[in-house]
Amino acid sequence: MFNFAAKFKKTIMKATYSQRLIKLADLNHHQTFFAGRCSEYFLESSYFAVAQYVDTRDTVLLVLHGIDFKFPIFAGDIVTYESKVIAAGRSTLTVYTKMYRSREPEKVAADGFATFSYLDENHHSKPHGVTIVPETDEEIWLNKQAIEVLEESKRRAKALNAKS
Repeated sequence: MFNFAAKFKKTIMKATYSQRLIKLADLNHHQTFFAGRCSEYFLESSYFAVAQYVDTRDTVLLVLHGIDFKFPIFAGDIVTYESKVIAAGRSTLTVYTKMYRSREPEKVAADGFATFSYLDENHHSKPHGVTIVPETDEEIWLNKQAIEVLEESKRRAKALNAKS
């Protein structure tokens, strides 16, 4: 069987970009970009980033750690989602995604983290063989944030499972 992860092991952080035109159908009752639709596009972009490192047929979303919205987006805006795998565990890849108006890339409208799990044919986690090495100050900071949000998610899950 072809071992995609072993053949394509990466260590650099490479961003992926996707763009969307915000249409009337994408708006909420306040006539701003609906958070549910934003989340859909956010996760799609995050998935694109993961696809650079592993076979996505073996990958599922494990945790959406949250999206922080900073200012509204309106119909007619073109938004860019920029996603980057920022941390790698044994079988997980955590992605940082930010969204901004395409004409104002310096102003982040929303951002957050999502973690994906790499699975075997029985739907159990398996090692992906990816190593991520942050290089810039921003990448080092985001890498630490990604590790923290994943650890907090694990603590919450463990606490909830203990109550069950």
